[in-house]
Amino acid sequence: MLDPWALVHSRWKKRLAWSLFERRALLSARCIHVLTPAEAADTDALDLGRPIAVIPNGVSMPTTAAAGPPPWVNTIPTGSSVLLYLGRFHPKKGLVPLLKAWQAVAEEAERHGWWLALVGYGDRGVLAEQVAAAKAKGELTRVSLHGPCFDEQKHACFTAANAFVLPSFSEGLPMAALEAMAYQLPSLLSTACNIPEAFSSGAALPAEPEDHVILAKSLHRLFELSETESAAMGSAAHALVARGYSWPRVAEQTRQLYDWALGYAERPGFVEG
Repeated sequence: MLDPWALVHSRWKKRLAWSLFERRALLSARCIHVLTPAEAADTDALDLGRPIAVIPNGVSMPTTAAAGPPPWVNTIPTGSSVLLYLGRFHPKKGLVPLLKAWQAVAEEAERHGWWLALVGYGDRGVLAEQVAAAKAKGELTRVSLHGPCFDEQKHACFTAANAFVLPSFSEGLPMAALEAMAYQLPSLLSTACNIPEAFSSGAALPAEPEDHVILAKSLHRLFELSETESAAMGSAAHALVARGYSWPRVAEQTRQLYDWALGYAERPGFVEG
C-alpha cells in the first residue's frame, strides 16, 4: 500500500493515518518485509531508515488432480480458446480498458476462436451491469462473467483456460498471475504486476492499461501465437514460478529473515539497508 498509485487514492485519509500512526508503526519495525524490488524502492523513498527484506509470495505448484468443469462450461462453446481474468473486480485491475480493447478486437477474437472469461467479485455487481448493458447493444458477445472461484473451482478455471490476463494499474505481487503461470498459462501482464522476469524469460506479453488501443495490440499478439510459441511461453512461466516463487524457497528465506531479526544469524543477502 506504499506505492504511488495507492497513496494518491483517498489521499487525505491516508495522509492523516500516516501522520497519526502509520509512520510511527513502520519506524518501530525491526525490518519491513516487501514482496518485490519495486515495493522496496517505494518503501525506501519514504526515508524510514529501516532495513527492507524482499521475499516474494509463495505459490503452491499445481497438482495433476483431475479438474471439474469450469464455471463457463455452459456459456463458452467446447473447443474455444479462453483468456482468463481471475481476481477482484476493481478499477485498479484495468478491467475497463481490457473490455474496451476486447471490443476493439471482437472480429479477430471470433475469427481465432477466443473468448474472455472474467471470474471474480468485489464491486457489488457493477462490472456485471456494464457487461450486460454492452451485450444488450450487441457488444462484448464473447465475454463470459462469473462469480468468485476457490479451491477445486479455481483449479478448474486455470486448467481449462488457455491464457491469463491482468492489465493492472497497481499491484504488490499478484497471486493470480503467479498461479496462472504455475499452470503453464501464457500471460498478458502490465509492468505494474511487478514480475519483470516474466517478460525477460518469455513467459508473458506486456498488457499496459493506460491506452486500450495498445492493449488491443497485445490481444492481437496473443491471438497470433502459434501452438509452439504458446507452449514455450507456458513452459517458461512454469519454470519461472518453480524457480523463484515456490513455497520451499520462500519458507527458507523467511526462516533466514527471522533468525537474523532475532539475533541468531548474519543478515541475509535479500535484506537491504
